[in-house]
Amino acid sequence: MRRVLLSLAALVTLASPAFATGGFSCAVKDANLTLDAEGGFSYSLGGGFLNFRGEFVLPADLAPKGLERVTLTPAHLGHDWLYDGELRLLLHAETEGDLPFASVDIIVKTVMGEDETTYDGDYRMIVHRGEGEGVERSGKVSCSVG
Repeated sequence: MRRVLLSLAALVTLASPAFATGGFSCAVKDANLTLDAEGGFSYSLGGGFLNFRGEFVLPADLAPKGLERVTLTPAHLGHDWLYDGELRLLLHAETEGDLPFASVDIIVKTVMGEDETTYDGDYRMIVHRGEGEGVERSGKVSCSVG
């Protein structure tokens, strides 16, 4: 009986599904924005992005004080989407401490290329200083997924 139980436990363990993971990276380098971001993801349903990290740098004439260079963490990732040939990210950062309120939103929208690993598209960045209208900039972004 003991052997049967051990064999059954081994069979259940071996029959459990394997959870594959992958990774992505995105980059922008133009007059408006320098962005490098990367992370991992699970191919299983509801896995989400893992170990998200990166950095963005704004030019001096556009950057609010305190947001000139931002080290990205999972807390900056407001939304992510990797589904049906699209990779989308919403990055959000805002000033902290005693600095006047300012924020930066970066929206990345890409589509899968023919090689199924390159995702190219556009970004839109909105920089807010205080309560007024935001300053918008846009450009091209290139990502890879594997």
